[in-house]
Amino acid sequence: MSIEVRNLSHTYAPDTPFQAVAVHDISFTLGDGELVGLIGHTGSGKTTLVQHLNGLMKPTAGSVLVDGVDLAQKGADLAAIRKEVGLVFQYPEYQLFEESVLKDIAFGPLNMGLGREEAEARSREAALLVGLPESVLEQSPFDLSGGQKRRVAIAGVLAMKPSTLILDEPAAGLDPAGRREMLDLLRSLHASRGLTLVMVSHSMTDVARLCRRVLVMNQGRLAMDGTPGEVFSRPEELKSMGLGLPRAAALALALREAGFPIPEGLWRMEDVEQAILDALKGGNGA
Repeated sequence: MSIEVRNLSHTYAPDTPFQAVAVHDISFTLGDGELVGLIGHTGSGKTTLVQHLNGLMKPTAGSVLVDGVDLAQKGADLAAIRKEVGLVFQYPEYQLFEESVLKDIAFGPLNMGLGREEAEARSREAALLVGLPESVLEQSPFDLSGGQKRRVAIAGVLAMKPSTLILDEPAAGLDPAGRREMLDLLRSLHASRGLTLVMVSHSMTDVARLCRRVLVMNQGRLAMDGTPGEVFSRPEELKSMGLGLPRAAALALALREAGFPIPEGLWRMEDVEQAILDALKGGNGA
């Protein structure tokens, strides 16, 4: 499934004293199976942008096409689109409400019109995918840990079997161990299900660990679109947007400024560690 964004703009409260342009003239395409990070300072338009990708919001100008279907076109089947393009909001655990984990996960499939047996089968499969043990399925979701609640919320979207999964700050509020587990989960879902994954994040390090492409938003515009190596090799531009570097890239930059022969374009800690070893050995790896 492909998602094509063409010259997308969105203005809140147009033609009023409260008018505010949230995103302006944005164009890009998401290909099938991509693993993309979306970064930007608070208020840069990230959340507004992703809510257009499955039709939750309509453009003020421009268009969003999912497999060639214009989501703003009259007669577009948005319910079908939302089955294919799943969106997990920030802190999704606050949206849990059913009396058991299984019922909460099954809520979406049942609303799709599936029978209870099939909805529960999908829900058990989704729970397994996100690492929830069978023993918790009959428990109240409110008795689970924060990380488990988030997995329940993600499972609820996965149970609808989307081909694209968009997550707004999926690791927000988690401790370091929880962040690692969440990133490992997303990496596993991408590998095992072939999902197109889009992760909105304030953490440059999380994006560097997980993503293969990075979109950078700044003041409602798409400022950069490239590989992590390409984006994180432009520290001054990122700084001007209120953004930093992943820890590994920041370390590599500091070492280069101190005179170490560390190559540019490194953003993963294991690569920086190897470059340090090579530099200490004279650069020949011997």
